Amino acid sequence: MRSIRSIRPALRFYSKPADGLYLNPHQWKGLPADQIFELHNIRKAKLGEHYNPNDEERMAILSTMQELSRAPAPALEYVYEIDNFKERFLTEKQNETKGQPAKKSNILVANKGQTPHEKRRIENLTRISAYEMPLLAKFRQPYQPKSNTPLKITYNTDFTDESTNDFNRKVSLHVQIEELGLDDKQLHKFKVLAGNKLNLNTNVFRLRSSQFPEASQNVRWLVDTFNQLLNEAKDLTNDFADIPVDARHMRNHARKPVPTFPEAWKRPQDAPVEKHSVVQKLVEKVKKQKDIEYVINYSP
Repeated sequence: MRSIRSIRPALRFYSKPADGLYLNPHQWKGLPADQIFELHNIRKAKLGEHYNPNDEERMAILSTMQELSRAPAPALEYVYEIDNFKERFLTEKQNETKGQPAKKSNILVANKGQTPHEKRRIENLTRISAYEMPLLAKFRQPYQPKSNTPLKITYNTDFTDESTNDFNRKVSLHVQIEELGLDDKQLHKFKVLAGNKLNLNTNVFRLRSSQFPEASQNVRWLVDTFNQLLNEAKDLTNDFADIPVDARHMRNHARKPVPTFPEAWKRPQDAPVEKHSVVQKLVEKVKKQKDIEYVINYSP
Protein backbone atom coordinates (compact mmCIF):
# COMPACT_ATOMS: atom_id res chain seq x y z
CA MET A 1 0.00 0.00 0.00
CA ARG A 2 1.38 3.43 -0.96
CA SER A 3 1.73 6.19 1.60
CA ILE A 4 -1.11 8.69 2.02
CA ARG A 5 0.99 11.63 0.88
CA SER A 6 1.87 9.97 -2.44
CA ILE A 7 -1.70 9.00 -3.38
CA ARG A 8 -3.59 12.18 -2.46
CA PRO A 9 -3.17 13.83 -5.91
CA ALA A 10 -4.66 10.73 -7.54
CA LEU A 11 -7.56 10.65 -5.11
CA ARG A 12 -8.78 14.03 -6.24
CA PHE A 13 -9.60 12.45 -9.62
CA TYR A 14 -12.13 9.89 -8.42
CA SER A 15 -13.46 11.64 -5.26
CA LYS A 16 -14.60 14.97 -6.58
CA PRO A 17 -17.36 16.66 -4.59
CA ALA A 18 -19.49 16.80 -7.73
CA ASP A 19 -19.95 13.06 -7.92
CA GLY A 20 -21.81 13.10 -4.58
CA LEU A 21 -20.01 10.08 -3.21
CA TYR A 22 -19.05 11.93 -0.03
CA LEU A 23 -22.77 12.39 0.69
CA ASN A 24 -23.46 8.62 0.57
CA PRO A 25 -21.32 6.90 3.24
CA HIS A 26 -23.27 3.65 2.74
CA GLN A 27 -21.48 3.29 -0.64
CA TRP A 28 -17.98 3.58 0.90
CA LYS A 29 -17.80 0.01 2.12
CA GLY A 30 -15.31 -2.01 0.10
CA LEU A 31 -13.35 1.02 -1.18
CA PRO A 32 -9.61 1.36 -0.47
CA ALA A 33 -8.67 2.79 2.89
CA ASP A 34 -6.99 5.86 1.41
CA GLN A 35 -10.08 6.69 -0.68
CA ILE A 36 -12.38 6.36 2.36
CA PHE A 37 -10.13 8.67 4.31
CA GLU A 38 -10.18 11.25 1.50
CA LEU A 39 -13.99 11.08 1.24
CA HIS A 40 -14.23 11.55 4.97
CA ASN A 41 -12.10 14.74 4.82
CA ILE A 42 -14.20 16.10 1.95
CA ARG A 43 -17.41 15.36 3.85
CA LYS A 44 -16.17 17.24 6.92
CA ALA A 45 -14.97 20.22 4.87
CA LYS A 46 -18.19 20.57 2.86
CA LEU A 47 -20.71 20.06 5.65
CA GLY A 48 -18.86 22.24 8.15
CA GLU A 49 -20.75 22.78 11.39
CA HIS A 50 -23.59 20.58 10.09
CA TYR A 51 -21.27 17.58 9.94
CA ASN A 52 -22.52 14.66 12.03
CA PRO A 53 -21.03 11.16 11.49
CA ASN A 54 -23.56 8.38 11.04
CA ASP A 55 -23.30 4.63 11.52
CA GLU A 56 -22.56 3.93 7.82
CA GLU A 57 -19.57 6.27 7.88
CA ARG A 58 -18.28 4.76 11.11
CA MET A 59 -18.58 1.21 9.85
CA ALA A 60 -16.82 2.12 6.60
CA ILE A 61 -13.88 3.69 8.43
CA LEU A 62 -13.66 0.89 10.98
CA SER A 63 -13.57 -1.63 8.12
CA THR A 64 -10.19 -0.18 7.05
CA MET A 65 -8.53 -1.35 10.27
CA GLN A 66 -7.78 -4.80 8.83
CA GLU A 67 -6.17 -3.28 5.72
CA LEU A 68 -4.05 -0.94 7.83
CA SER A 69 -2.81 -3.84 9.97
CA ARG A 70 -1.31 -5.50 6.87
CA ALA A 71 0.22 -2.29 5.50
CA PRO A 72 3.23 -0.25 6.64
CA ALA A 73 2.74 2.36 9.36
CA PRO A 74 0.37 5.03 7.92
CA ALA A 75 0.57 8.75 8.51
CA LEU A 76 -0.13 10.01 12.03
CA GLU A 77 -3.17 12.05 10.95
CA TYR A 78 -4.79 8.97 9.43
CA VAL A 79 -4.27 6.86 12.59
CA TYR A 80 -5.58 9.59 14.86
CA GLU A 81 -8.75 9.97 12.81
CA ILE A 82 -9.35 6.21 12.82
CA ASP A 83 -8.85 5.96 16.60
CA ASN A 84 -11.07 8.98 17.12
CA PHE A 85 -13.88 7.33 15.17
CA LYS A 86 -13.38 4.08 17.07
CA GLU A 87 -13.67 5.82 20.40
CA ARG A 88 -16.74 7.78 19.33
CA PHE A 89 -18.41 4.66 18.03
CA LEU A 90 -17.75 2.57 21.15
CA THR A 91 -18.68 5.22 23.73
CA GLU A 92 -21.78 6.63 22.07
CA LYS A 93 -24.97 6.25 24.11
CA GLN A 94 -27.96 4.45 22.74
CA ASN A 95 -30.72 6.61 21.34
CA GLU A 96 -33.31 5.35 23.79
CA THR A 97 -31.24 6.53 26.81
CA LYS A 98 -30.48 10.01 25.50
CA GLY A 99 -32.03 12.85 27.42
CA GLN A 100 -32.89 10.75 30.47
CA PRO A 101 -31.39 11.60 33.89
CA ALA A 102 -28.46 9.48 35.00
CA LYS A 103 -28.92 6.84 37.69
CA LYS A 104 -26.79 6.52 40.82
CA SER A 105 -27.53 3.15 42.41
CA ASN A 106 -31.32 3.10 42.86
CA ILE A 107 -31.63 6.88 43.30
CA LEU A 108 -32.86 8.93 40.34
CA VAL A 109 -30.53 11.90 39.94
CA ALA A 110 -31.93 15.08 38.41
CA ASN A 111 -29.31 16.96 36.41
CA LYS A 112 -30.39 20.51 37.18
CA GLY A 113 -31.29 22.70 40.13
CA GLN A 114 -29.94 22.96 43.69
CA THR A 115 -32.87 21.24 45.42
CA PRO A 116 -31.97 17.63 44.48
CA HIS A 117 -28.39 18.17 45.64
CA GLU A 118 -29.51 19.54 49.01
CA LYS A 119 -32.00 16.70 49.40
CA ARG A 120 -29.33 14.06 48.76
CA ARG A 121 -26.94 15.79 51.17
CA ILE A 122 -29.55 15.81 53.95
CA GLU A 123 -30.37 12.16 53.30
CA ASN A 124 -26.69 11.28 53.51
CA LEU A 125 -26.33 13.14 56.84
CA THR A 126 -29.42 11.33 58.14
CA ARG A 127 -27.93 7.95 57.24
CA ILE A 128 -24.66 8.86 58.96
CA SER A 129 -26.42 9.99 62.14
CA ALA A 130 -28.56 6.84 62.22
CA TYR A 131 -26.00 4.15 61.40
CA GLU A 132 -22.48 5.53 61.87
CA MET A 133 -22.56 8.08 64.68
CA PRO A 134 -23.76 5.57 67.35
CA LEU A 135 -20.65 3.50 66.58
CA LEU A 136 -18.43 6.39 67.69
CA ALA A 137 -19.39 5.77 71.32
CA LYS A 138 -16.52 3.30 71.74
CA PHE A 139 -14.01 6.10 71.04
CA ARG A 140 -15.18 8.31 73.93
CA GLN A 141 -12.39 9.69 76.11
CA PRO A 142 -12.42 12.16 78.99
CA TYR A 143 -11.43 15.64 77.97
CA GLN A 144 -8.04 16.74 79.25
CA PRO A 145 -6.96 20.26 78.30
CA LYS A 146 -3.39 20.49 77.00
CA SER A 147 -2.60 23.70 78.89
CA ASN A 148 -3.83 25.58 81.93
CA THR A 149 -4.68 28.75 80.03
CA PRO A 150 -7.78 30.52 81.34
CA LEU A 151 -8.90 31.43 77.82
CA LYS A 152 -11.80 29.44 76.40
CA ILE A 153 -12.55 29.50 72.66
CA THR A 154 -15.97 28.51 71.31
CA TYR A 155 -16.43 27.51 67.66
CA ASN A 156 -19.64 27.06 65.66
CA THR A 157 -20.51 24.62 62.91
CA ASP A 158 -23.71 23.71 61.08
CA PHE A 159 -22.33 20.69 59.11
CA THR A 160 -22.70 22.40 55.74
CA ASP A 161 -20.26 22.60 52.86
CA GLU A 162 -19.84 26.35 53.39
CA SER A 163 -17.19 26.81 56.08
CA THR A 164 -17.11 30.59 55.62
CA ASN A 165 -20.74 31.52 56.22
CA ASP A 166 -21.77 33.91 58.99
CA PHE A 167 -22.38 31.13 61.51
CA ASN A 168 -19.33 28.93 60.94
CA ARG A 169 -16.76 31.70 60.99
CA LYS A 170 -18.08 33.24 64.24
CA VAL A 171 -15.79 32.56 67.23
CA SER A 172 -16.14 33.72 70.84
CA LEU A 173 -13.52 34.10 73.57
CA HIS A 174 -14.44 34.19 77.26
CA VAL A 175 -12.39 34.18 80.45
CA GLN A 176 -12.90 34.59 84.17
CA ILE A 177 -10.99 37.70 85.26
CA GLU A 178 -10.17 36.11 88.63
CA GLU A 179 -8.00 33.59 86.77
CA LEU A 180 -5.78 36.30 85.24
CA GLY A 181 -3.77 36.87 88.43
CA LEU A 182 -4.20 40.67 88.49
CA ASP A 183 -3.91 42.82 91.58
CA ASP A 184 -6.51 45.42 92.57
CA LYS A 185 -5.10 48.28 90.47
CA GLN A 186 -4.58 46.11 87.41
CA LEU A 187 -8.06 44.63 87.85
CA HIS A 188 -9.62 48.10 88.03
CA LYS A 189 -7.81 49.19 84.87
CA PHE A 190 -8.84 46.00 83.10
CA LYS A 191 -12.51 46.63 83.95
CA VAL A 192 -12.30 50.20 82.67
CA LEU A 193 -10.69 49.11 79.40
CA ALA A 194 -13.03 46.12 78.90
CA GLY A 195 -16.15 48.32 78.92
CA ASN A 196 -19.35 46.49 77.94
CA LYS A 197 -17.44 43.29 77.08
CA LEU A 198 -17.25 42.47 80.80
CA ASN A 199 -20.19 41.13 82.76
CA LEU A 200 -19.87 42.69 86.21
CA ASN A 201 -22.26 40.16 87.76
CA THR A 202 -20.32 37.06 86.74
CA ASN A 203 -16.90 38.71 86.12
CA VAL A 204 -16.69 37.03 82.71
CA PHE A 205 -14.98 38.84 79.86
CA ARG A 206 -16.45 37.84 76.48
CA LEU A 207 -15.34 38.88 73.01
CA ARG A 208 -16.70 37.71 69.66
CA SER A 209 -15.45 38.06 66.10
CA SER A 210 -16.73 37.12 62.63
CA GLN A 211 -15.01 39.78 60.52
CA PHE A 212 -12.64 37.35 58.76
CA PRO A 213 -13.75 34.58 56.36
CA GLU A 214 -12.06 31.74 58.31
CA ALA A 215 -12.59 30.76 61.95
CA SER A 216 -8.84 30.37 62.52
CA GLN A 217 -8.29 33.99 61.46
CA ASN A 218 -10.92 35.18 63.92
CA VAL A 219 -9.30 33.15 66.71
CA ARG A 220 -5.93 34.75 65.99
CA TRP A 221 -7.47 38.22 66.08
CA LEU A 222 -9.29 37.50 69.38
CA VAL A 223 -6.17 36.21 71.11
CA ASP A 224 -4.02 39.10 69.89
CA THR A 225 -6.63 41.65 70.95
CA PHE A 226 -6.99 40.09 74.40
CA ASN A 227 -3.21 40.01 74.88
CA GLN A 228 -3.00 43.70 74.02
CA LEU A 229 -5.77 44.46 76.52
CA LEU A 230 -4.07 42.40 79.23
CA ASN A 231 -0.70 44.06 78.65
CA GLU A 232 -2.29 47.50 78.88
CA ALA A 233 -4.01 46.52 82.15
CA LYS A 234 -0.69 45.41 83.65
CA ASP A 235 1.02 48.66 82.67
CA LEU A 236 0.39 50.93 85.67
CA THR A 237 2.05 54.02 84.22
CA ASN A 238 -1.50 55.37 84.17
CA ASP A 239 -3.63 53.22 86.48
CA PHE A 240 -6.96 55.00 85.67
CA ALA A 241 -7.63 55.31 89.41
CA ASP A 242 -9.71 58.46 88.86
CA ILE A 243 -11.97 56.79 86.28
CA PRO A 244 -14.91 54.76 87.64
CA VAL A 245 -16.02 51.49 86.12
CA ASP A 246 -18.88 52.03 83.66
CA ALA A 247 -21.81 49.78 84.60
CA ARG A 248 -24.52 51.21 82.34
CA HIS A 249 -24.43 48.17 80.06
CA MET A 250 -25.52 45.97 82.98
CA ARG A 251 -29.05 47.34 82.71
CA ASN A 252 -29.65 44.90 79.88
CA HIS A 253 -28.50 42.03 82.10
CA ALA A 254 -30.84 42.89 84.97
CA ARG A 255 -33.23 40.04 85.59
CA LYS A 256 -36.84 40.53 86.49
CA PRO A 257 -37.79 39.21 89.90
CA VAL A 258 -39.35 35.78 89.78
CA PRO A 259 -42.81 35.83 91.35
CA THR A 260 -43.27 33.48 94.28
CA PHE A 261 -46.44 31.61 95.02
CA PRO A 262 -47.97 32.77 98.33
CA GLU A 263 -47.85 30.18 101.07
CA ALA A 264 -51.39 31.04 102.12
CA TRP A 265 -52.70 29.96 98.73
CA LYS A 266 -51.27 26.46 99.00
CA ARG A 267 -53.96 23.90 99.92
CA PRO A 268 -52.51 20.39 99.72
CA GLN A 269 -55.73 18.95 101.11
CA ASP A 270 -57.53 19.94 97.89
CA ALA A 271 -55.03 18.14 95.62
CA PRO A 272 -56.45 15.23 93.57
CA VAL A 273 -55.88 11.79 95.01
CA GLU A 274 -53.39 9.78 92.98
CA LYS A 275 -54.92 6.57 91.65
CA HIS A 276 -53.20 3.32 90.89
CA SER A 277 -52.40 3.07 87.15
CA VAL A 278 -51.19 -0.49 86.66
CA VAL A 279 -51.76 -0.44 82.90
CA GLN A 280 -49.74 2.74 82.45
CA LYS A 281 -46.83 1.29 84.46
CA LEU A 282 -46.85 -1.87 82.32
CA VAL A 283 -46.82 0.22 79.13
CA GLU A 284 -43.87 2.28 80.35
CA LYS A 285 -41.98 -0.87 81.34
CA VAL A 286 -42.49 -2.46 77.90
CA LYS A 287 -41.41 0.76 76.14
CA LYS A 288 -38.25 0.94 78.22
CA GLN A 289 -37.40 -2.69 77.45
CA LYS A 290 -37.97 -2.17 73.73
CA ASP A 291 -35.73 0.89 73.73
CA ILE A 292 -32.92 -1.07 75.39
CA GLU A 293 -33.19 -3.90 72.85
CA TYR A 294 -33.11 -1.42 69.97
CA VAL A 295 -30.08 0.51 71.26
CA ILE A 296 -28.03 -2.66 71.81
CA ASN A 297 -28.12 -3.42 68.06
CA TYR A 298 -26.38 -0.12 67.23
CA SER A 299 -24.02 0.18 70.20
CA PRO A 300 -20.45 -1.16 70.07
